[in-house]
Amino acid sequence: MNISKENTAIINPDITCCNCLKETKVNHIEIGDMGYGSSFDGWSTKINLCDDCYKLTNPDWWKLETTPLEESGLWSDFYEYKYEDKIFEFIRTMPIAGQELFWNRYKKGDRYPMESQDWIDYELDLLPHEKCKEYGMYSPQERQAYKDRFPICKHVQLKVYNDGSSHTKCFRSAFGNKDGSCEECNISSECYMCNSFEERVDDIKVIDVSEEEKVRETERLKDMIKYATDRLKKIENKTLKDE
Repeated sequence: MNISKENTAIINPDITCCNCLKETKVNHIEIGDMGYGSSFDGWSTKINLCDDCYKLTNPDWWKLETTPLEESGLWSDFYEYKYEDKIFEFIRTMPIAGQELFWNRYKKGDRYPMESQDWIDYELDLLPHEKCKEYGMYSPQERQAYKDRFPICKHVQLKVYNDGSSHTKCFRSAFGNKDGSCEECNISSECYMCNSFEERVDDIKVIDVSEEEKVRETERLKDMIKYATDRLKKIENKTLKDE
C-alpha cells in the first residue's frame, strides 16, 4: 500500500474497506448514537470492513452490546457500548483515508462534515490557514505559533487568585499553564498574528489578582463618593435658590 493512497480521500466509500482500502465486498457496520455518558454521545457513524480485516478484529465488538454506566446509582439509565475503547483503538490504527470515513463522511449528529480531502489534510497538518478559518478551526500555523511564542513572550503574566489557583495570560487573552507552558487541550490563536510579541528576558511577572481587585474596588468607591458629593452639592444649591 503506497503512502499517497493512504492520504487520499476514498472515491467509492461504500465498496471500500476502511482498513486495507481495497475495493471489494465489505461488511457495513452501523454504530448508533448512545446518548449521554457514551463516547458516541450525540453522534453516530459507520465502518466498512472486508472479510479479511473483519477477522483481524474481535467479532464481539461489532455486536455493539450495550452496558449500563456504573459510576454511581444515578447513572443507571445511561448506557455505552461494551467495547467502545477497543473500537476506538482499532480506528486509530487504520489509514487516515479510512479514518476519514469514520470520523467525517459517515459521522452524523454533532457537526457538519468537511470536504473529505480537507479533513485528511487537516489531520496531516497540510490544510492551509485560510481554509482552516473557513471551517472555524485552528490552523497548524496558529497551533505552532502558540507553542513557539507563548512560553517565551514578555507579555505573559502569572495570575494568582485568592483560592490559590493560577494560570498565565497575556493582554491579548492567550492562556497557558501556571509555569508559562502551553495548555495541552487548548490552543490560543492570538499568537499567530500578534505584532506585540517580544521574547522575555526576565522571569514571568506575577500578578496578585486579589490586589488588582482591591485597587479596582477602591477606585470604584472613590468615584461613588465623588459622584455622591457632587450630587449633594447640586441638591443643596437648588434648595437654597428655591428658598
